[in-house]
Amino acid sequence: MTIEELQKIVYNAGIVGAGGAGFPSHRKFSDKVEQIVVNAAECEPLMMVDHHLLEYHLAEIAEALNVMCDTMDAREVLIGIKGKNMHLLDEAVVRSFKGTRIKIKEIPDVYPAGDEVMLTYETTGKIIPEGAIPIMVGVMVINVETVFNIYKALKNAEPVTEKYITIGGDVPEDITVVAPMGMKIKDLLNSVGYGNLEGKSVVNGGPMMGALVDIENDVVTKTTKGLLIFPTTHGVIQRIKQPVGVSMKRASAACCNCTMCTDLCPRYLLGYNLEVHKTVRAASHGEVKNTEAFLQNALCCGCGVCSVIACQQGLFPSKLSMEIKGALGKYGLRRENNVQPEAVREVRASRLVSSNKLIDRLGIRRYVKKSVKKIDTVFTPDTVYIQLKQHVGKPATATVKPGDKVKAGDVVALTAYEDLGTVMHSSINGTVKEITDRFVIIGK
Repeated sequence: MTIEELQKIVYNAGIVGAGGAGFPSHRKFSDKVEQIVVNAAECEPLMMVDHHLLEYHLAEIAEALNVMCDTMDAREVLIGIKGKNMHLLDEAVVRSFKGTRIKIKEIPDVYPAGDEVMLTYETTGKIIPEGAIPIMVGVMVINVETVFNIYKALKNAEPVTEKYITIGGDVPEDITVVAPMGMKIKDLLNSVGYGNLEGKSVVNGGPMMGALVDIENDVVTKTTKGLLIFPTTHGVIQRIKQPVGVSMKRASAACCNCTMCTDLCPRYLLGYNLEVHKTVRAASHGEVKNTEAFLQNALCCGCGVCSVIACQQGLFPSKLSMEIKGALGKYGLRRENNVQPEAVREVRASRLVSSNKLIDRLGIRRYVKKSVKKIDTVFTPDTVYIQLKQHVGKPATATVKPGDKVKAGDVVALTAYEDLGTVMHSSINGTVKEITDRFVIIGK
């Protein structure tokens, strides 16, 4: 198989980064890849999707990785997983890796271990240059579920029509389910008995980097990984809800310029020239001529360590940084003085944030269960809303019209192959009811 053939298979299956980033996966394949790093860090607390996939489908994931290695002529595969989760791996399958290109690489139980820059360093020892991507150091970083989707595409030409999702938080039992693409999140929660949300809010993603769910309108997409339910009064929800303007005003009044936000920044500790305290000062005091203080935010991963762990004044520097990063991208502004760090900072080892410390600081210890159960509920929604924008890149354009009959797996929208985008498929058998600027709506 050639790289071009593999790219076409992955594109046609509509595979994007399932860990939350949503980057079209076919664009990652390259003959420059020397090492494939599989992100099994399950970075944020309460998430369990990747671990369940490794627990039940490690052999299939390995089969796909071998195909990827052969196609790109990669030297090795490193599955980065925290030591505390090693017991989830099938020992017989792990033994079969001996002498092969696939290796299990234990990574520390710290946050944000799943950030691709940090994960690349922990698994390979390489530091990605500022503003660059992993391929610049010969590395391809890919999520566990993304690899499993590639396996299904290679084995059975199966497109992405469903999503593994962990549902947890303020619920009796944390569970992982497999839900149809386009199912309303409200209907999904009702189906598993967690639909009573009085006084509660739902986070799409983890408690650090997740976004609030619009419970009446949001649906399952290719990047939905976790749905966490918390009381609306909980600090996790209040932090997410706080407008960036309020964060800026509070910073102007309360920031003491202690530099702790910089001192604990995971990318700063890797040697990056990312000094968060300078952004806070420049943004909150109107220092618009200090362009470097703004441009450096292109290096921010949005992990939130500066907000939740570092800042003793209860400010949210990461909210400012991500707002600025978004504006830089919108206007095509780039930082010109990117450099290659020679080494991590000497203090890094003593400043890493353990998962336990993060859980306690977030105030979610009472929501951490002893186990997360994978359940095999079959969901049968009467209507699905296939979102046209579930990925990084150009939105898909509908390829069907109202009244068309479709089957599960049929293409209903796509972005041209030469553009940055992907393909969308129906997740049920039915009839196209309506096409909006956001959805292809299909009913049984």
